[in-house]
Amino acid sequence: MPLPPALPKIPRDLRPSSDRIVIGMVAVFLLCVWGFVVFWSLWERASILASNDVKLQLLNNAVQQQTKGLFIQAETSLVVARQWMEQHPDKDPGKTNDFIELVEMLRQKSAGLIDIRMVTKNGILRYVPDRGQTNYIKVDDRDYFRAQLDPRTRGLFFANPLVSRVTGKWGIPVSLPVEGAGGNIGVIFAAIELDRIAMSFEGQRVKPSGAISIMRSDGILLFRTPMVEGAIGTSVAQSPGWRDHLGAKSQGTYITDKSSVDGLQRMVSFVKVSGYPLLTAVTQGTRDVLYPWAVHTSILTAVVGLISAFALGIGWILLRAMASENTVKQELEHLMLTDSLTNMGNRRFLTRRLDEEVTRAQRYGRALTAVFFDLDHFKNINDKYGHPVGDVVLQRVAQCLSSNIRSSDLIARFGGEEFVVLLTETAIDDALGQVERMREAVAKLEIEAAPVQIRVSAGLAQWMDSETGDSLLQRSDRALYKAKSEGRNRACLDLPKTQ
Repeated sequence: MPLPPALPKIPRDLRPSSDRIVIGMVAVFLLCVWGFVVFWSLWERASILASNDVKLQLLNNAVQQQTKGLFIQAETSLVVARQWMEQHPDKDPGKTNDFIELVEMLRQKSAGLIDIRMVTKNGILRYVPDRGQTNYIKVDDRDYFRAQLDPRTRGLFFANPLVSRVTGKWGIPVSLPVEGAGGNIGVIFAAIELDRIAMSFEGQRVKPSGAISIMRSDGILLFRTPMVEGAIGTSVAQSPGWRDHLGAKSQGTYITDKSSVDGLQRMVSFVKVSGYPLLTAVTQGTRDVLYPWAVHTSILTAVVGLISAFALGIGWILLRAMASENTVKQELEHLMLTDSLTNMGNRRFLTRRLDEEVTRAQRYGRALTAVFFDLDHFKNINDKYGHPVGDVVLQRVAQCLSSNIRSSDLIARFGGEEFVVLLTETAIDDALGQVERMREAVAKLEIEAAPVQIRVSAGLAQWMDSETGDSLLQRSDRALYKAKSEGRNRACLDLPKTQ
């Protein structure tokens, strides 16, 4: 047999904003933690770049001084050799011991980095000493020779790097014209072989991806370690780095989007070599520069990720615990307010809702009628058929009464065989008609276990202005007592004295 509908939901603040507090605390914690990660990561990245900037500048200053010293030595060697030639116009320098010894001394002073070589006026290459090593190779097409024939470039000239036709090695020729020298010499040049100077710079290079470069002021790459043969002698003057930095400023540091030589993103420190049309650049791959930062950030991210997962787990556990606690509270609340036999509100539920309905009636000036129902001669049913049958009768009556009220009305079991119905926005005259229909519905019940006609008595009272809920129930109970005393199976009213 179905029971009356479950107890109406009671608006209660059983879970204040505890779940929102937990969610908010976890969110704020995660925001703070990840905010710290972002702040620290950006700060460390900026610090590493700034520190590396200083390191590259210091290293580049040393490279610049070393480069300047090398070319000063090359120029000095050329000037000294030219003076000797001009002072001895009647002697062939390549075959004169004094000149040979002078050139050897100059070579030793440069630690073997600089070799003096000669070119005749008709473009024949000669070594010092001249033992025919060159097989009289013509070099009149080389720019270090041709530059001395042009008045615009005649003088100390830094030629494009080239591969020697004698040794097959890369070198940077620095040439100087000679007047009135013996042996028909017209040009001398200092040959600086790249593999030799690479050894001196390699120790200063930042490993593994760092590079050291020497460039001419027009953008020609003269030297680079590590060596990239396809890049030596090419121009970088059209690159963004040259336009915005190398060719526009005397010194500075910048980060390339992509190196024109090897395609790597690099941090570049550069400075022009004073007194010469040269500049030096020291670079390091940003991946290597930022490697410690990447490692630290990865570790910190992993740690904070674990902490975040732990915080989310704790938050989830708390929310689950709170949800479980809330469920228990709701179940207890339901048990406290529900009559276990009829599954409708009990006396505690009635008391709570009665105060709310009285307040609403008073606030909005609406009618409210309380009705007490009592089963007539219910004790006889219990005595004759037993209490289990009596429980069935109570359940069926409760279901019948519940099905004959509106959803805005309220019904509760007051105790024993008594029920209370609150008819909202209903005056006592209209309420009486509804109560009579409810009594008739109960009288029509057929209960197999109790083959008797069930009858109920009812007492009605309408709420009066400023009256309390308890007073209203007392008056409706008084009306019920009157119905009982007048013979039962009827409905009586408790009317105000003015009526």
